Amino acid sequence: MANMKKKEKNSIVFNYSTGVLVLPFDVADYVDKAMKFDLKVLLLMSSSEKYREGKFVLEITKALGCEEKDVEASIAFWRGTGIISVCGETQENKKELKPEPEVVENTPKRAKVSELPQYTSTELNALLKKHQNVIGLIDECQNILGKIFTASEIKVLMALVDYLGLDNDYILVLMHHCARKEIKSMRYIEKMAVSCLDEGFTEAAVLQEALCAKEEKMELEGKIRGVFGIGGRKLTTKEKKQLETWIGEYKYDLDVIEKAYEITVNATSKPSIHYANAILEKWYAEGVRNMDGVNELLAKRELEKGNDGSSFDVDEFFKAALDRSYEKM
Repeated sequence: MANMKKKEKNSIVFNYSTGVLVLPFDVADYVDKAMKFDLKVLLLMSSSEKYREGKFVLEITKALGCEEKDVEASIAFWRGTGIISVCGETQENKKELKPEPEVVENTPKRAKVSELPQYTSTELNALLKKHQNVIGLIDECQNILGKIFTASEIKVLMALVDYLGLDNDYILVLMHHCARKEIKSMRYIEKMAVSCLDEGFTEAAVLQEALCAKEEKMELEGKIRGVFGIGGRKLTTKEKKQLETWIGEYKYDLDVIEKAYEITVNATSKPSIHYANAILEKWYAEGVRNMDGVNELLAKRELEKGNDGSSFDVDEFFKAALDRSYEKM
């Protein structure tokens, strides 16, 4: 920084390769108001005609791996700023790009944590009168978290209700999830609410499903840690990716992973996620999807070996292949 101050003529120069992105100067006025997702959409629209013409909503959805409603909301945001407009809409495009919905009370909206209001005591009292049914919600949330809210915590809850427009069911889903994780901080819940809305979870039922899936994944990861004796040690980047593959892509139940662990220890005399990963990778490539498939595969190998009385361990060819894979890790 000191060197930059001495050289007052320093400047930043963009290194263009095959093309450039062109954006209006006015975009700078809305950078602090736009969400990260909105900026991604804007950059895509400026990068290629396919993100501005024809079925542009669908193309942007594919590129970002999100839902169409999120893209539509971002385009509505940029249209509202005046940065973009949709010209010559065909009937097909009108059907694809829905008009910006009218904002009504209790319609969840995306925001940054820094944008949430800091209510005064007077404002809080006025809001409690406006949302008379929130008293029951406060009591229920206190019961779920097992604590009595301070005035500051009630103000946080009121921001979720009045500013973000979250309904009672949505807030209770968040409360129950945090209670199961033994988290009682309203500031944490506030950040989580903003994050969930930013990810596109605007309905309580959809949020419940997503959080349940996340909890199941974390529970299974905890059990896998127990099997391999990892404990509280932080997983390496490679180990984390391997576990995510077992759970998310392969969708293996714990019994399959335990069998891979058992074979690993019999072959190497120690637990190893990397070695077990080589086994699970091979099983998945061979079409094994559950414990029945594992048993059939091992029985087949025993039969091929002529049932010579050896244990269920992998055959010599398979073991050698695993050893080679393990040594490369």
